[in-house]
Amino acid sequence: MKRILLLTYYWPPDNSSGVQRWAYFSHFLQKEGFHLDVVTVDPKKASYKNTDDSFMTLVSAIPTHTTSTFELLKVYSLLTTGDTKKGIPRGSLDNKKGIFKKIATWMKANFFVPDARVGWNKYAYSTAKEHITNHTIVITTGPPQSTHLIGLKLKERFPDITWLADFRDPWLELYSNQNQPQSKWAARRNMKLENTVLNKADIVTTIGPSLAKLLQNKVKDKSKIHYFYNGYDAQKMDSITPLKSTKFTITFIGLLAPEYETDGYIKALSTLLATKSQGDITLQLAGNIAPSFLEQVKSIPNLEVDYLGFISHIHSLQLMKSASVLFTILPTQPQDEIIISGKLMEYLAANKPILCMGNKKGDAAALIKKCNAGLVVSHNESDAMVKFINQCYSNEFVLKKDVNISAYSREQVSIQLATLLKGM
Repeated sequence: MKRILLLTYYWPPDNSSGVQRWAYFSHFLQKEGFHLDVVTVDPKKASYKNTDDSFMTLVSAIPTHTTSTFELLKVYSLLTTGDTKKGIPRGSLDNKKGIFKKIATWMKANFFVPDARVGWNKYAYSTAKEHITNHTIVITTGPPQSTHLIGLKLKERFPDITWLADFRDPWLELYSNQNQPQSKWAARRNMKLENTVLNKADIVTTIGPSLAKLLQNKVKDKSKIHYFYNGYDAQKMDSITPLKSTKFTITFIGLLAPEYETDGYIKALSTLLATKSQGDITLQLAGNIAPSFLEQVKSIPNLEVDYLGFISHIHSLQLMKSASVLFTILPTQPQDEIIISGKLMEYLAANKPILCMGNKKGDAAALIKKCNAGLVVSHNESDAMVKFINQCYSNEFVLKKDVNISAYSREQVSIQLATLLKGM
């Protein structure tokens, strides 16, 4: 029996998208005969913005060892909002409002390299050492990318272990890092740390082909880079009955950050609603939605806006299966072809038309086109957006999936990962 020691900052009951990938992998790897131990942060001390107990059952049979931590983001949140959770960002810190936030952002970018959760490392390393056994596979997953530094230290201390570094997002190219006020010293250190992790790890995994290619260009041994999609929970998806409604609902679930390009979509909605009556179309939003975007859509005449905030995973799947159209807006940045939103596989499995704004040659676009699941447009193609939504509204768009979506289920992707691990 192969033994796996997984180090992950995000773990149930955290409600962020970073939880699901390894909660599901761990669950199914255990079914494949692996013995797992998980080292994670004590949820009472972690910088978790929201929690959701629905994933606790999924990992209840996996031995989990929690540690203390030093949380810069909790300090930041307390000082800026008076609450230890309210001001914890998802994505990037807001460096546009107030001199204190600008100073805090500068300090985060330059004194906490590679990220503000590096304060967890010494606690995690101490606990991980206690659970290193012969033939252990050590897996680190980031963000936070500082978690990989624990794996690096364990590999140096125990050279016989096999270390797998999983990149759920890129390191240097992460969109929230693009405009950080980082000094030359901090930038060089970040680059050096990424290079060391990528080349010292025995195996590197990630979430899609374009990010895998980007990482391959940074290592000597390109054969050690592999990608595994995030997948969707087929059993959970099949168990959900859509809500009965006569409303035409355009639904977004996930993160919509202030820096995302939304002007083209706002223009499309305004044009679309000019030909509709009040109550004809509802825009449904759930997750972390930029206040500026909310203000804009609420000002569109005839558009009903239903903002739900953070919701449970089950509720999010129900909304997906009940939507008339699902839409997603991906960030614009260098190398944005690598971006696959955490919800895309679930969008595909919901069997609803998808409108995606982003890189038309990116990985997300390739999946949507391969599955014949909707339309991918650039952020400024408002006319195409209006035409597509109108086709869905009038039932002119017929969804005909050309690919068996079950190949992207969490279980099937986990079996692919298990095959790789068994050969290590």
